[in-house]
Amino acid sequence: MEPYVPTLSKDWSLRRDRYDFVIVGSGYGGSIMAARLASADPLRKPSVCLLERGKEWPLAQLPDTFDAFLANVRGRVPFRNGENPLGLYDIVNATDITVLKGNGLGGTSLVNANVAIVPEDAAFQRSGWPASLNARSLAPFYARAAGVLKLAKLPCTPGGAPCDQQPRKRLALEKRAKQLGMHTELCDVVVNFEDLADNGFGVAQPKCTRCGDCITGCRVGAKNTLYMNYLPWAWRNGAEIFTQTEVLWLEPVPGGGWLVHGVHRPDSDSSQPFALKAADVVLAAGALNSPEILLRSAAHGLPVTPHVGSSFSGNGDFFGISYNGADFLQVLGFGNHPESPGAAYPPGPTITTKLQYRSASDPATHFLFEDVSFPSALRQNAQQLFPFLLGEDFGGDPAVKLRRELLDIGQTAPFSPDGALNHSMLYLAMAFDNAQGRIVLKTSHAEPEGKADIVWHGAGTEPIFKTMDDELRQHARALGGRFIENPTWSFLGLKHLITAHPLGGCPIGADHTQGAANQFGEVYASDGSVLEGLLVVDGSLVPGALAVNPLFTISALAEWIAEHQIRKLAGRLGGET
Repeated sequence: MEPYVPTLSKDWSLRRDRYDFVIVGSGYGGSIMAARLASADPLRKPSVCLLERGKEWPLAQLPDTFDAFLANVRGRVPFRNGENPLGLYDIVNATDITVLKGNGLGGTSLVNANVAIVPEDAAFQRSGWPASLNARSLAPFYARAAGVLKLAKLPCTPGGAPCDQQPRKRLALEKRAKQLGMHTELCDVVVNFEDLADNGFGVAQPKCTRCGDCITGCRVGAKNTLYMNYLPWAWRNGAEIFTQTEVLWLEPVPGGGWLVHGVHRPDSDSSQPFALKAADVVLAAGALNSPEILLRSAAHGLPVTPHVGSSFSGNGDFFGISYNGADFLQVLGFGNHPESPGAAYPPGPTITTKLQYRSASDPATHFLFEDVSFPSALRQNAQQLFPFLLGEDFGGDPAVKLRRELLDIGQTAPFSPDGALNHSMLYLAMAFDNAQGRIVLKTSHAEPEGKADIVWHGAGTEPIFKTMDDELRQHARALGGRFIENPTWSFLGLKHLITAHPLGGCPIGADHTQGAANQFGEVYASDGSVLEGLLVVDGSLVPGALAVNPLFTISALAEWIAEHQIRKLAGRLGGET
């Protein structure tokens, strides 16, 4: 079936002068807040405006070639003149860590790997969460988010039960797991595995074709991004959504309310400044950009606490590769091209399986491995690059391995089960890092208002990364592959990290001496009060690593804050009557 999503964004010229709520960002925090506030009881229904700095992406326009991928990286990249502020892929090369995230209507949900996991209790106990917030108190809100995002496990066959033996990537993880007396589990993913004429939010969604393109953008329409659920829900309830609109800083208005300062971009080469009035502002621009906006606002006089910018975490993200091992692992994405030879060997969603390492004696050493497929936009480049990456080889016939590599380099049969990349595994690992990163503003002639940078000296030298690196090597050994270390971490001993899960920067704290916001996302002023009408609702609230994919926890936290805010709104109106 063909997917259908209504156009959600509105022409910028149709904006109002003032809204009850201006929500900045359309990731999990912003989309959930927009949907819940816009669908509040009609007696207390506020006017809601959602601002997204990226553009709206019709499914058919999502990139699925390397050239299209490169053209839609947000910042500067080789072989392209200038920057593309409307690019889908936001790659931030900060001083001490590189951050990968999305930039478009739906935020990083457009390009994440869909995995939804509730963290273990240790995640809430070790990193500054208030006692009132933990997996148990948030359980109803995890359930609420799950009902919208529609978690599911990969079935063996369309409409079938979850697999016990497939996909092949799971069997690869099991090889090492069995050596340790452990077992893998299928992940809950926010992916649709059946045809839906209406998914409950006015969107027609086809079932997953297992094409492997989740992390570059699902052109099939089966991925349950925010563009498929919370955002159309908000839109149908009257929320006004404007894209290509970047917020720079906030100004409190005497007597109450806020001025939201930013720029609207009609296209990637031009911009127009604006100032929008709001009674309340919800910052949901993500763990890098919400703190950035607050720091710029502080430079304009907003009295925030010194904790703004603190407790940045990469969620302990780490990577490794087992290349050209003995087994065919079926890992090559073919995108929305059912005619492709790759469709004969569908990899499934980008991630399907997890292997959790836990120690009863020290929860701080726990970590998690997941399997990752290669999306179609990056497949050919990986096939032609990986043969030249050095690493430790763990057996197998050298002549056979060379033939597999040459098959990939020559691209005579790019989806062949005998190709080297189809015998490889890319691992995503997550752990508890020390969350000691600091977001600071770096000013320049090009960025006079300042641009976020992350200072985190020695981040990659934490012992947990060496532990994970050693264990990834054992996975490659079990598969008879060549172990290729995380390149940015191992290159010249620099220990530079990459994260797809930035957290912190506006950490929750019991009071202003311990955090930048309270448990309901209300931002502390420097005197210990809260800045009335200013909320943060995104991953920047999370005060430390979760050691699992964070989308589910951010969603639950947003549902928790939304309920509190709606109750507060009802009380405000009750007081008026």
